[in-house]
Order: sequence, then structure tokens, then C-alpha cells
Amino acid sequence: MKNKRKLALLALVAVPSLIYTAPTTSASAADFTGHSKTAYIYDYTYYYNANVSNVVRLISNINDTTASFQSALEAANKAYDELTETEKPYVTNYSTLSNHRQTRVAYRKLAEQIEEKLASVESTSVNYYQNVTEAKDWYNTLNAAQKSFVSPESQRILTSYIAPNTSIDKVVNKIQLLNSSRITFHQDVADARAELNALRRSAYIYLPVGIEQILLDAEQLVVKDKAAAKEVENAIAALSPKTSTAENVQAVKTAFEALTPVQQQLVPNVWTLVDFVNGKYDLPTKGNGTKTPILSDTAAVPGKITAMTKNKNTYTAKINVADTENSTDRFVLTTKSNMTVIIPPLGTLLNEDTGVMEINITKKSNRITFQATLNKKPVEFEANMEIIINNLSPNASIVRNDFGKPVPADYTVEGNRHFIQTNSSASFQILQ
Repeated sequence: MKNKRKLALLALVAVPSLIYTAPTTSASAADFTGHSKTAYIYDYTYYYNANVSNVVRLISNINDTTASFQSALEAANKAYDELTETEKPYVTNYSTLSNHRQTRVAYRKLAEQIEEKLASVESTSVNYYQNVTEAKDWYNTLNAAQKSFVSPESQRILTSYIAPNTSIDKVVNKIQLLNSSRITFHQDVADARAELNALRRSAYIYLPVGIEQILLDAEQLVVKDKAAAKEVENAIAALSPKTSTAENVQAVKTAFEALTPVQQQLVPNVWTLVDFVNGKYDLPTKGNGTKTPILSDTAAVPGKITAMTKNKNTYTAKINVADTENSTDRFVLTTKSNMTVIIPPLGTLLNEDTGVMEINITKKSNRITFQATLNKKPVEFEANMEIIINNLSPNASIVRNDFGKPVPADYTVEGNRHFIQTNSSASFQILQ
């Protein structure tokens, strides 16, 4: 009997990982009060414990600031994916792995932005040196892990010496040929400044007397051109089919025609003015006001949180749209189904009508239907409306149903919250 007990003890010492403390269930609490329950696990549990411990160790070794970040994350991901569904819940630092996955997505986007900047200017362009220098300054702010996501070819450019695609004679000649009446005047000034800056960043240079003053005067003229164009742009933006008269439109048209051709091309909303001049809208006559819309007494208040009313699976809220309404604050609409709807300020509403806007959101299983209408017509905003869904798995993805076909939705993830962005009504599906 003593020999058998010695053998049993030796077995436990030889394989300590076969011992674990199991949680005390309600059924056994009466029999084992105050004592931990020790069980002996046989079969393949030893490999199960080793696998889980290995994954936990691999995750702990990930450092998102070092060049080994990608390889360490891949190793942890591979080891985790190879676990059984029974083993995975015992990975105590899984949230850390999930956070590193999100970090990897952010690093990839950052690397793509740097590479897009490098590719935005041709290598033969006079602005190429300036563009590469700016990209280098950006690249040098990254840590080793972030740099590792930039392609080898881009890294070669960002870590090599680049000479400017110009010379002092070329810059002087370009400055002397600046002409404020040319349609390309603003671009010519920008190119001359870019070439001069490129030369100065590569070496100390001297310009002939008076040459740089010509460039400075041209730049001041560019500032004046932009200011004059901006005034007309703002005047066009202020035109409204509901309140502007024909006299108002004519005044803006006269102001636009007073601009120089160079200034006119800087007005981005000129076609809006063309629509007003061509009679696209029925404008009120001078002295007549617009009709007062019928508004709701139970509408959501801008700048405050409003609880949506519920009918079965659909939540509803109303928003008053009129010239007298607050147009600068957003609307925060809440539900009891872990969803919040953010409506941007009415100043970003593209619909020209007035009345009561209705917001409806329905959630059935993993499908979400969102509708925003004004006088029974779909509304559209310049800014995005947001649907915030709480308590989703960080790995959950969302697709948008576009004419019956699923397409990737525009959304971001912060912890267990998903932020869906849309500027119009849409239907979404949550994929776990």
C-alpha cells in the first residue's frame, strides 16, 4: 500500500500540469465548503494546457512598437486559430490580441497614406523633391513597427538621398515669366515656390537681386485672388430657393462677373449660381415671405439626448426642419436596444424642403434598417449620420445591402462599439 502511494506521488511530481483547480459548482459546494477541488485530467489535456499557455505567452510577447510586431502577431494569430473551441475561452489575454489586430489595421492604413503621398507626384515633376521630403519627415515620426508596413520600394525612396529636379537658372527664369493674367498663374506661382524651396533644402543658394521679391509679390496677388473668389463663393452659398429673390440672384451674378478670369475659376459652386440664373427654382417675389411649415410638438431637441419611441421592433423620432430651427447642433437619439442614432446639424441637410423629418430604425436579428425622410422623401446630408451599436464582438463586421447585394459598409470599431456612417437611408447586416 505504501509503495502504491509513493508511485502515485511520483506520477504527480513528474507531470504537474495534469493537476488543475476546477471551479466549485453549486452542486458540490455543500460537500467541499472551504476546500479547493482538485481533479486529475488524463487523455490529451496535457497538450491542451500547453497549447493555451503557449498562446498566452505569444500574445504577451507582442510589442506594437518594434519591427517584430508583424511576425509576432502572425505567430500568435496562427497559434490561437489552431486551438479548439474548448481551449479558446481559456486564453486570458485574448482582448490584447484583438487590440493588436486593430492596431495592425491602423498601421496598414497609415502606410498606405504615406505610399499614396509618394505616388501623388511623378518622379519627373519639379515638386517631386518637396513631396518626398515631406513624406520623409512623416515617415521619420513612425516607430519601427509602423515603418515595417511600408513597402520595401517606398522605404528605399524614403531612406535615400533625392536631388531636386531643377536648378537656380530654371527657378529664376520661371519667376521672371510669372504673369497674373494667365489662367495657370496660381499654379505657376506654386511651382516656382516649390522649386525654390527644394533647392534651399538641398543646398545654400543665392538668387539675383529682386528675383525673390517678384515671387513674394505674386504670392500676395494669389492671396487677394482667393479672398475675392471666397466672397463670391459665400454669396452663392447664401442663396436659397425659399428666401432669395431675383434681385438677390442678380446681385451675386454681378459680383461673379466682376472677378477676373483667374479669380472666377476659384469659385467652386459657380454651377449653383448658374441654376439660379437659369430659373431652376421658383423664387419668392420681393416682400413675400415663405409659408410657415407645420412642425411637431414632440420633435427631438438639437444638442440634447432624446429617447426614441418604440413600436414592436421599430424606434421612431421626429425632427423639425425650418429656417427658424437650430441648424448648428446635432441630434442624439437613443433606444433600449443598445443602439444610438446621431443626426448631424440641419445646416448640413441637402434637402431644400421644410417640415417634419422622421427617423426610423428597425433591428431584427442581425439586420438593421435605417430610414430618414422629410415629407416622405429620403433625406441626404453632407455630413454622415451615425448608428452606434453597443456590445458587439470586436470581430463582428457589417455589410450594407445595396440593391440586394452585400457591399462593405462604412464603419469603425472602438472596443465593443461599432460606428456605422451613412448620409442617407440604408439597410445593414451584422456578420459575427
